[in-house]
Amino acid sequence: MSNMEYEPNYHRKLIEHLQWISDIGSDYVIVTIPFLIQIIKEQFPNLKIRVSTIAHVNSVNRAKFYESLGADEITPSIMINRDFKTLKNMQKAVKCKIVPLLTDGCLYQCPFRYYHYNLLGHSSQGDHQLGGNYIDSCILNCSAIKFSNKTEVIKARWIRPEDLSHYEEIGIDTFKIAGRRMSSEWITRAVKAFSSRKYEGNLVDIIQGFTMSIGIENDPHGKFQQAVDKESKSKLIIDNTKLDGFIEFFKTQDCISMCDECNYCEKWAEKAVFLDKEQAPKYVESIQDYLDDLVTSREFGVDTAKPKEKKEDEFKWDSETAQIFDKLIKLSPPQFQSIAKVVIASLAEEKAKKRESSMIENEDIIEAFIEGTPEPFQLDMREGLQKYGLIKEELNN
Repeated sequence: MSNMEYEPNYHRKLIEHLQWISDIGSDYVIVTIPFLIQIIKEQFPNLKIRVSTIAHVNSVNRAKFYESLGADEITPSIMINRDFKTLKNMQKAVKCKIVPLLTDGCLYQCPFRYYHYNLLGHSSQGDHQLGGNYIDSCILNCSAIKFSNKTEVIKARWIRPEDLSHYEEIGIDTFKIAGRRMSSEWITRAVKAFSSRKYEGNLVDIIQGFTMSIGIENDPHGKFQQAVDKESKSKLIIDNTKLDGFIEFFKTQDCISMCDECNYCEKWAEKAVFLDKEQAPKYVESIQDYLDDLVTSREFGVDTAKPKEKKEDEFKWDSETAQIFDKLIKLSPPQFQSIAKVVIASLAEEKAKKRESSMIENEDIIEAFIEGTPEPFQLDMREGLQKYGLIKEELNN
């Protein structure tokens, strides 16, 4: 909160906001900052408090501290989602509920995670000097790793619908499904999967962190093609039917200290994870190309930045098309603009290449935006295309 919670006027607004949350009949709030937990416990005792996974509760001692501050529920760090010994002892040590997050696809022990939450926290502030605009280098780095090393996809601490019983056996009976930015269809699909304890499809369809990707052309399992809808178009498939028994290993394994000595996840990745051999490398190359612009400071117009190396097959952009492209990218939420820029530009190049042209024109970005935009953002994107006369209104249906 940029320390603004300690500024009197801002603090007063904060208390007024919490009062409003209480007055409308909310049952509980999800909080990360310990100071806010103490405030809510003292001034709004009717509100139950769940500690966010962002607080990184990863030990018995930390869970007890948060309970002493006033927590009624704790969503622990996703990094211990497969640490059954810690989760079991944590639930035994506290009276509050331990509520694991099921659908997080972040990298295991991700080096960008804390910085990423800082980026998101500051960008979400209505009065921030950048107005919510920033470049999400974290997602770019994360995506490049996932789509170039499928073992990291398996290492991520998501939990399968079929494996909830293993957590219930250690005393955990409440679970969290993330996805409030997703469509109703996505949320319904995820809730049905975890409620029925079964999903015979691509786990990418019910887990966050993999859906900002684009177009798979060679589905190694034809049965998945019918299940893949607009918002889960992906170069990545996690075949959930091939993961039965996967969780058992983690009941005794010490991943935090022995990951480098073990190839368990690598073996399961070969069995259950499929990357499009043609498209995934192109996707990663596009991301790395943009990351290079960032780390050399070319993106920021620094005079001393290393010049960009020209590629033999480099595409040129029609000037009008480039201007429209930049305006349409800004229709995406700030946290997705950097990855959207990479994804849609890469798709546009593919479209131009199919036309046997080295010039990217309007027709290329039209197809690219329609194909590459996830379902929750399709409406805003199509309205933008209509605004610039690129599609007719009936295409919005």
